[in-house]
Amino acid sequence: MARLRQLNPQNYPSSTNINAEFENIVRYLNAAELGNKTVSELLDVLFDDTGTFDGPIEMRRVAGTGIQFRVGEFTDSESGFITLISDTDLRGASGVDLGSVGAPIFHSRQDTTATAGQTVINYAHAATDELVVYKNGLLQIPTTDFGNNATAGTVTMTSALSVNDKITIFKVRANVITGFVRTDITITATSQVVHSFTHDENQVVQVWLNGVLLQEGGANDYTTNPTSNTITLVNNPSINDKLTIITVENTSNQVVTGLMLESNFTDTADGLIKFDKLNIPANGITQAKVSGLTAALANATTMTISASTPGSPTQGDLFLDTSSSPNQLKFFDGVQFISLNAEAEIPTFASTNANQFLKVNGTGTALQFGTVDLSSVVPQTFVGAANGVASLDSAALVPTAQLPTILTAVTLSSAVGGTVSNGTVLVQRLFKQKIRIDGITHALSAGTCTVQISVDGSVVGTTHSVSSTAADATISPAINIDASTGSKRLEIVVTSASGSQNLEIGIACVTEDT
Repeated sequence: MARLRQLNPQNYPSSTNINAEFENIVRYLNAAELGNKTVSELLDVLFDDTGTFDGPIEMRRVAGTGIQFRVGEFTDSESGFITLISDTDLRGASGVDLGSVGAPIFHSRQDTTATAGQTVINYAHAATDELVVYKNGLLQIPTTDFGNNATAGTVTMTSALSVNDKITIFKVRANVITGFVRTDITITATSQVVHSFTHDENQVVQVWLNGVLLQEGGANDYTTNPTSNTITLVNNPSINDKLTIITVENTSNQVVTGLMLESNFTDTADGLIKFDKLNIPANGITQAKVSGLTAALANATTMTISASTPGSPTQGDLFLDTSSSPNQLKFFDGVQFISLNAEAEIPTFASTNANQFLKVNGTGTALQFGTVDLSSVVPQTFVGAANGVASLDSAALVPTAQLPTILTAVTLSSAVGGTVSNGTVLVQRLFKQKIRIDGITHALSAGTCTVQISVDGSVVGTTHSVSSTAADATISPAINIDASTGSKRLEIVVTSASGSQNLEIGIACVTEDT
């Protein structure tokens, strides 16, 4: 029931038009009243005091139903909800199974070191498991070399093992490879090189000969031909050789469109796809996609290889000028290209420059040729040589043997006071020295006599006549006395004394310092 009441309906006789307008306004306002609420009350439910929408609208998602909403105020939590979109419509079309990423083909490896005579090896497996067994790295042939018992969980070798033999056992996930096949062949003739083995171009096979893994390729051990379904050995085998062929991969089952979340494709630490799993063609990465490359290239020096000077160069640019032979490398200094070839800075030389060297001139502004000046240099051959220079010992001293002999002139004197008789007069006992006697001087106060030099009792040299007149005599040849290792007596022997008084003797000699 409308809350707006018209007090005087149809009672506006002053104007028919005015009466009609009032009637229309009243009817419009009555029509806007809902739920016994005026227009003002309805707006107050939808907006706050600032005019911002604040209507009583709720939304929720009900699992299995979809997204629902309701408008208004309700006394319970379930009334009034209307489904906006169902879960089926929200999910969209069903997805497509794009394939699966297989687990490793070989798994559950067990390594066993055998004891002497051992044949049975414990290895848990199912009857449906394919087993691959190696002995010391050589593939073994089922039934011939080993048997297995899934119930007992054992692998039994046909021949007893030796101590420390290494047995390695794998399981094969045959379901991972489409059409897993293992074929063991015993060679019956040396010419038996072609062997039938059904496979296609999508299948990868491995071949063993007597347990040794062979390498595929015409230049290696064998070739495969999916067209003729054959495996061809490159070299002739021997009779009773064991040939084993196993399908190990089907490449047609490896293409999976979608996210590759297995650890073979994604780094488990950061969740990023491994780089070697990205199919990026050559030159497929733009400069802008490589960190720092664009800026590095912008700052890099430009190298131009041309017979003509490049236009609009930037300072630091390089230019390999091919117009000359040999080519010249130049750089732009901001004004011009300057050659980096050393020959451009070396002055031209002629035959007159033979044996000269290249040096910086006195002002430090250019290079020039000059003659080597050795006038102040002592040749090494002069060291320790006659008329050369002395060498030095380990203490940087001149060796004694290279020191010059230093001579000192001295006069050794002796005197006899009073009467002089014939006999021997001691002048000096010499020790640790060498002397050379070059002369003698002598005199008496009265009378005459003769004197002669004696060394350790042996007279040497000539006899000298002595008188009251002093006399100086040169001794030739000179008398050499070596007392460097033992002492010696230097004496004067007086003879023919006659009225001799007060004898004075002076022996002029040179001593050698060592």
